[in-house]
Amino acid sequence: MTAPVTVSGVVAAHRCPLRYWHDLQRPPRESARYAVAKQIAAHLGGELDADLIWAEVTTVLPGIDPRCRELLGDWVAACRANRWPRVELGDRPVRSGKLGLVGQVDGVAPDLASCTVIRASEAPAAGIYAADRVRAAAYALCLAEERGRPPDHVALIYVPSGLLRRYVPQPRDRRAVLRALSVARRVQEGRLPPRPAGAPCTRCPHGEVCAGGARSGASLL
Repeated sequence: MTAPVTVSGVVAAHRCPLRYWHDLQRPPRESARYAVAKQIAAHLGGELDADLIWAEVTTVLPGIDPRCRELLGDWVAACRANRWPRVELGDRPVRSGKLGLVGQVDGVAPDLASCTVIRASEAPAAGIYAADRVRAAAYALCLAEERGRPPDHVALIYVPSGLLRRYVPQPRDRRAVLRALSVARRVQEGRLPPRPAGAPCTRCPHGEVCAGGARSGASLL
């Protein structure tokens, strides 16, 4: 039986099948940026005490680079510039048995009407990034199966910018999820497609190992 694909795997496969292949070989660890963003988000809607949040970050991620304390201070300042609803976070598992898709979303409303996704990247000038549209659609598909109807929206919090963007996944986003699932399953079966044109190699954590993705799937396997 084919193993389910994770939401993060769907996003990786959407970006580039080679990235997903490398992620399977070396599962990525939680980044320092995400650890900082997640802990700040846990305090949104309440007091943003940078010293307290930093103490929590160092507990969650011992050995984090001390220079990240300055980063945390900048992000806290950005978040203080806006008013926030209370953000309920809980690392909630979600799944779609129909699609063979699993994930762990940062937070889910008690009535399943929405979910929250924490991002450790700056917000785009408008809307959300293409990869985040796929991410939002994947989580929404899982929640829709559990709830019996689609959630009202997905809330994406771009902590470095101190911004919350509510997004309602569109048909194009769900089609992108289905395409990425198909790519991910081919990779799991050992059938690795070639690097797509325009793959974001310069931003890929596997850039050096993959040599920019220039090699074919067959040579990697």
